[in-house]
Amino acid sequence: MAVVPFKIGYLHERESPDPGDFLDALELRFEEAFLSGEIDRPVEIVIEHGYGLPGGSAELLQGAWQRLADRGVLAIVGPGNTDSALAVMRQAESQHLSTINWSGSERSRGEYCFQYQVGSLPDEGPLIAAAVVAAGIGRVAVIRDRSPIGEEYWQYFNEATGHHKLAVTSDQKISPVATGLDSEIAFARQSGAEGLVYLGFGGVLPELWQSMADAGWRPPAFTNTAGLHWYYMSEEVRATGVGWVYVDMYDERNQVQAALLDRLEMRRGVRPYGPIAPAMYDMATLLVGALRLAPVHTREGVKEGLERVHQLPAACGGAGTVMGFGPWERTALKGPDFLIFRTMGATASDRYEAFPPSYERLAAG
Repeated sequence: MAVVPFKIGYLHERESPDPGDFLDALELRFEEAFLSGEIDRPVEIVIEHGYGLPGGSAELLQGAWQRLADRGVLAIVGPGNTDSALAVMRQAESQHLSTINWSGSERSRGEYCFQYQVGSLPDEGPLIAAAVVAAGIGRVAVIRDRSPIGEEYWQYFNEATGHHKLAVTSDQKISPVATGLDSEIAFARQSGAEGLVYLGFGGVLPELWQSMADAGWRPPAFTNTAGLHWYYMSEEVRATGVGWVYVDMYDERNQVQAALLDRLEMRRGVRPYGPIAPAMYDMATLLVGALRLAPVHTREGVKEGLERVHQLPAACGGAGTVMGFGPWERTALKGPDFLIFRTMGATASDRYEAFPPSYERLAAG
């Protein structure tokens, strides 16, 4: 009897139409699931490209999402940027097609909109405030994107400053595609800040770093998962951001993650670095669970299958992170350490020892 593969969509939102190695971990997990008997047929990954926000447009992204829906996929992986995730929500809800976005916004969740948190806007703000205070800093300047990402980050960071008795000496909004930030850096410096916090998507980080270098101002500086852009920067650009502390999801002590990276290195001859490959593998694992637990392999059945997935070890995040969903539970990653801090270098990022994961902080306390 002929067996038709399960079709899962991948919504590619980057500027280049080539997804590059983003699909490696997805393909590996689906292959493992079929070969091990977790699922009874292979998975076909269907790809559509639409350059999304903030650099592209909602129209391009929505068109790509619709093409996936029209091709009969059972679920969609993507998009990853908050602006883009918000842009496709109405389509996912109205067409009853489960879409696992990997954005950071709590606003990206719905009945058919599942969130795998590559970053978490509500969680990162309070974490950054705590890390800033732990570093002995009492006064910070804030520069943030004028965007849904910047606003949501600010909402939770600002609330946490009161709890931690952290003073904000200046708060400046900038375009997420801004160029030339000399005046903003000068204003932040003149505000009497002891440190700097950037909140946003992260596309402006090279501009921000260059303006700080030109001004000769290098205070302790912190950012959210915008720092994940570091993994895709040249060494020359990285050098201008050396020393910045940022929120990451890459943890050498996560053994699930380490074992996955070993397998990917054997498969491709190159060892991935950073959290994106583990995140892709995790989203595939969630979908394998959904396909296995779905009462029937329809879009509605896969949505119900996703709601039945619980307590799966996560390859992404700090050691001990697990994942799953539930009826009206739409955030995948669970545990206190799915977000951790690292420090940027020119060639590598290092664990930020001044504010380690809670599994170390609590043990030390």
